[in-house]
Amino acid sequence: MISNEVRSGSIGAMAGVYVVLAFLASGVLLVVQANSGIDPAALSLTQFGPAVAVGVVALVWRQRLVALLPVPASWDVVRGHGVAVVVSCAAIGLATAAMASDSMELHGPAAVGGVPFAVFVLLQLVGAAGEEAGWRGFLQPVLESRYARPVAIGITGVIWAVWHVQAFAAGPAVAAAFLAAVLGFACVLGFLAVGGYWQRALIGTVGHWLINVALYLVMGDDTLGLPQLYYYAVAALAVGAAVWISRRGSGVRAAG
Repeated sequence: MISNEVRSGSIGAMAGVYVVLAFLASGVLLVVQANSGIDPAALSLTQFGPAVAVGVVALVWRQRLVALLPVPASWDVVRGHGVAVVVSCAAIGLATAAMASDSMELHGPAAVGGVPFAVFVLLQLVGAAGEEAGWRGFLQPVLESRYARPVAIGITGVIWAVWHVQAFAAGPAVAAAFLAAVLGFACVLGFLAVGGYWQRALIGTVGHWLINVALYLVMGDDTLGLPQLYYYAVAALAVGAAVWISRRGSGVRAAG
């Protein structure tokens, strides 16, 4: 049995080391990208920073991590939540497209970063898996072992947003809209990702992948441009709030 003091210390140490490593690894991968010839519009190597960080944390704290992570859920539950993620992402994408269509031409399925659209879609799946191995697979559930799920989602969402350094270097309007959008989408993924490590990472990956593709179809690779980022923020906050409300009182902590 792990004492509360040891448990709290383990959580803080693991989460802190993970966050530092995620930022450092992504920074190194940014340098690698610059010399790789891979267009970041097609695949950003920084997306694998969170996965690298999780790997290191798992090597150092394997036994304690096993005790902290939630147990797997039934695959019927996971499938149901996966469907809910797909529906939520479709709602965000369609709402964003509807608002954006009045002020801009929608981008559509075009080649990007020197690769066909179909290849781009596959690369986005790989990149989303690299991120969600860390955010929904590791950080959020570890924080949930100490905090209520909404708090864990909020902390994870803020760190996830700040990790996108480029958004916060683009000015206060972009930074505020981006933070709002990420927190809204973090609610979607955070409340619907349930079960053990791999199940949460899987649900998070599906949602992250779908929203990246949906946003590309709406705005291309100009995802930090205005006003389209405002539209995405409004849609993500609305759907995120709906998911949060729908999960209240549903036993989400026990299920996850």
